[in-house]
Amino acid sequence: MKNPIQAAWVHAISWTAAVVALGATLVVGPSSARAQCLGDCDGNGEVAVTELIVMVNIALGTVPCCATCEAADPNHTGEVLVTQIVSAVNNALNGCSSPICGDGVTTAPEACDPGSVCIGGANAGTVCTKETDCQGEGICDTFGQAGTAGTVVRKVCSTNTECGGAACIHCKRFAQNGCANNCTAEALTTTTLVPGVVSDDGLSIVSGSGAVVHGDTLTIPLPLVGTTNLRAGGAGATGIIPLSQRVDDTHLDRIPVSTLACACVRGSEFKTCGGTQFEPDGNTVSTECTDDASLCTGKKPCTAVAGKGNAGEGAIGCGSTGLPSVNYSIVQDSGGASGVSLPAVFTAGVGGPAGAQIIATGSAIGTVVGTCTNVLVPIPAPYGPDNEYCTDDDPMDRVARGIPSIQTLVTGTASSEVKNANFTDDNNIGPFSATGHSLTCEMLAAGQTTGAAQAGAFTSLNQPSTGDIAVANVFVAQ
Repeated sequence: MKNPIQAAWVHAISWTAAVVALGATLVVGPSSARAQCLGDCDGNGEVAVTELIVMVNIALGTVPCCATCEAADPNHTGEVLVTQIVSAVNNALNGCSSPICGDGVTTAPEACDPGSVCIGGANAGTVCTKETDCQGEGICDTFGQAGTAGTVVRKVCSTNTECGGAACIHCKRFAQNGCANNCTAEALTTTTLVPGVVSDDGLSIVSGSGAVVHGDTLTIPLPLVGTTNLRAGGAGATGIIPLSQRVDDTHLDRIPVSTLACACVRGSEFKTCGGTQFEPDGNTVSTECTDDASLCTGKKPCTAVAGKGNAGEGAIGCGSTGLPSVNYSIVQDSGGASGVSLPAVFTAGVGGPAGAQIIATGSAIGTVVGTCTNVLVPIPAPYGPDNEYCTDDDPMDRVARGIPSIQTLVTGTASSEVKNANFTDDNNIGPFSATGHSLTCEMLAAGQTTGAAQAGAFTSLNQPSTGDIAVANVFVAQ
């Protein structure tokens, strides 16, 4: 026997189906204006009574979501809502016109639509409008496209059950041209950093913003001075606020290290084979191919992890449960005497309250031995024609700009460690950590960022000037 709620559902939908059947003359022909129509299971441009019934059965739990009807769950939340069924009924009566976020067409109530690309599979990086456009595996959506946030960060997946509470998606929206991945307009916030202060012994950052580069025989504190931009969309139904950063959103001063070296931190459009951050095990970092697509020969296409032109994407958890994971550690085995390194291993930790943030962003730390201003003739690499390091005319190579890496910035704690570093067994660097600080959602909504801090950590092997390094850093807002 059906429970009262089920009975009411079935009665309401049966009545609706009858209305649709009787009013069949109101149904318009197939629409070519939109790539997908809510409730149009077979993609013929109109919604039939049988398709409405499929949606109802999914909502009731008698049919699994949503292999039988992808158009029932266009935002990949893993469920069908009452409001979606009502919209599908309207589409059946009036023709397909409901907006589908991510199809590249802006239709009210969308403020904009950034389009979508395939991610995680055999045709990663190609334009798509629906899940079935993409081939093979997908990616765990941790940053709010599906309105959920899981404990697994952007790993290769085949089903939702592999994603720690998030959805496994194949056709992914990325922020573009001021449009967030949930089809809301992005608001740009420019944050001036609290300048970092180096300790008296020259081995750490005691306050403010900074990164500490740890090698096996050296420690280089890099006090950070400058600004960072963060772009935030509107909150979705679950309170997830999507974030993004463009490659040029990081504006940090170059960092003289006494008279021994000069360091430069830049944003990077980090790319991997398939555009994923981690492989199916959830720990192994995907193959980086930022400057060399040939590294993906025989693998998935070399694809930007955060979307074309973006350095990073993330989310603020302003729902009742915050975010499920804003702490992590990352450990990488450099291989020791064998010289055969292993991918970094990422382990997610506990979550944070409302206001907690996470953003995965690509960057590179370049270094030059000597001062930031060149005094030699002829001009040596990597200074560039202006004789200044960390300017736009520096050569576009890894010697000048450092090896791109991806790090996850959180309002919790992040740590990094390199094992068997620099071709030496049992030579371990770290672990070293940094801790961030979140603000309340009310403060963020009012545009207040003072006191917020994002912490990150990452490893990088075979850096031109420093060898293997473990880095921990924190960005503190004024």
